[in-house]
Amino acid sequence: MKRLSPKARAYNLSVLVSGSILVVDGEELFRAAVVRILSQQGHRVAVAHTGAEAWESSRRESPDVVLVNLRLPDMELSAFVATLRESSPEQELILVADGELAETASLARRLGVSDVLLKPAEGATLTLAVDRCLERASLRHERGRLLNENLEFAREHSLQQRCLEFLTHPDLEWLQERVLGELASVCDAQSAALFVVDDRGELHLRAYRGLLDKRFLPEQLTLEGGFAGRVLAGTPWVTGDGKSRMMFVPLVTGGEVLGLCQLSDPLTGEFHQDHSRGSKTLADFAAVALRNARKFLALQRLGLKDRETGAYNLSYFTDYASKEIYTARRYSRTFSLLTFSVDNLPQVKVRLGAKEAARATRGIIRAFSKILRDSDIVAKASDQEFYLLLPETDFFGAMIFARRAAAALREDADVMDVEARLPLAVTGGAASFPKDGEDFDELVHRCRRRMDEGRSSLHRKLMLEPLDFWEQVEVLLGNAQSPKLPTDERAEPSRRGKVSEDLFQQLQEEIARELLRDPLGRGLIYVGGPAISMDVPLASELETAPVDIASRVYLLGRRGDMDSHPSLTPVFIEADERLNRHEFILWLGEASAYALIQRRGKGAVWGFHSSDTAVVDGLITKLQAAYDLQPY
Repeated sequence: MKRLSPKARAYNLSVLVSGSILVVDGEELFRAAVVRILSQQGHRVAVAHTGAEAWESSRRESPDVVLVNLRLPDMELSAFVATLRESSPEQELILVADGELAETASLARRLGVSDVLLKPAEGATLTLAVDRCLERASLRHERGRLLNENLEFAREHSLQQRCLEFLTHPDLEWLQERVLGELASVCDAQSAALFVVDDRGELHLRAYRGLLDKRFLPEQLTLEGGFAGRVLAGTPWVTGDGKSRMMFVPLVTGGEVLGLCQLSDPLTGEFHQDHSRGSKTLADFAAVALRNARKFLALQRLGLKDRETGAYNLSYFTDYASKEIYTARRYSRTFSLLTFSVDNLPQVKVRLGAKEAARATRGIIRAFSKILRDSDIVAKASDQEFYLLLPETDFFGAMIFARRAAAALREDADVMDVEARLPLAVTGGAASFPKDGEDFDELVHRCRRRMDEGRSSLHRKLMLEPLDFWEQVEVLLGNAQSPKLPTDERAEPSRRGKVSEDLFQQLQEEIARELLRDPLGRGLIYVGGPAISMDVPLASELETAPVDIASRVYLLGRRGDMDSHPSLTPVFIEADERLNRHEFILWLGEASAYALIQRRGKGAVWGFHSSDTAVVDGLITKLQAAYDLQPY
């Protein structure tokens, strides 16, 4: 066996640190001699009599070098070496034998032993063998450390590159998706959801992926109490256990909360410290990127607005609508498009002048802007036509918005001043995705069809807008001598004349069946008559209805034998004799609009019924005003 020169050996001893040695031998004198020699060299030495003792000691202490006797009293050497290498494949082993060197060296090669010593081992030989093993172990440790450092550097470099990529993309939609994907990747999470703060400081769901069920994800999170403090701290935290294990990663910069990411279903079953550290780095960059993207969007919008009205131009609006369509498809959401037209704007220009016409359009846009949310946008399609996009708004919500828009128009000073000299013919139409279409052109076409229906509506032809509820009722009901109602094939049908005695009850039963078929469909239903009692068909049909009916149902009349109802709201009106002579049903829903008004006399029942949405909406608006009812 080749030996190092004294000079080389001295060099090796000078660079090596002390190590931990385990001596496995049944001979007490040999063990004592080895302990004495190696201890003098500064090594930590432990001893074991048997293979079992050595295995336990190795498992506890993880020695750098193991000196083991060729013949163990309790197990085969090959079995001991195999067991030892299961936990430490590169364990340094020195074989101690009493026999011939050649025979022992052959066995050592088969077992992968580092060196062989023959008893009685000289101090210099023993020290040199141990130093060689320690040097190899030291080199392996150093190589492993450098490898880990390189891997860590590569991970950090990759993480930094991904973080910097956030800052190079100002598109908010792209950024939200990318941030969610990167946070899920760095935390090995199979499911993730991203909530982003709006201008009101509320967290809204903007993206999700993985095994999450959308039905159980909240659309909005409120920052309050301890939850707000935890988010504002900006440090990721883990909650739950087992399958409900979740990590929350706040996106905070400069004390401002920009978002919150919810991560779940980790591949390893647990979230670790590395996950928290990596997600914290990503979240810090993501928060800055989100803030910059929002500022960029605000600046972009300022540069894409019409100077005259402040509305966006059509190019920006169509691009925004395309992104909203993609988002709605991706997350099974809905949104609505509304179109408004000032039909007589050319006449306003001729009679009042271009300046007054521009003043009127500015007032209209200003009125709309007062009721728009931060996510809603309005654009100028032409001099007299405007588009509005309402994210996450169904068709019924769009109809309610249109009613609020009409009310806002009547309150704007400029609009009121122009209308005092020449009434403005403002017509609106609404369409929702995906019910009315799945691309922008389809939705615009549907809006314009509904605008045509509005222009042809009986509400406009009879000029019902200035009238109160009961005045509208009288005009619509008329009598047998009244002229026929004007008709238009583009408008929904309306009829007046004698009606069945049972129609009022039958319609209530049909409405109840429809509500039970689709309890989540939103709508407004008003049923009025002489008295409110439990035998009213709608009340009796819905007495055992589920509590989650989304439609608002109101009964109006004198107090009867009903004080409350699980699905209806009674509105007691004692002093209005007109309710004693009339009965009505007004129904405005996502997919339907219907009105029945009837007057009971000595002879047949005289009635008016219509599916004209503008007529139904106008009657409901005036009814709410007449009896101070809360708008939807």
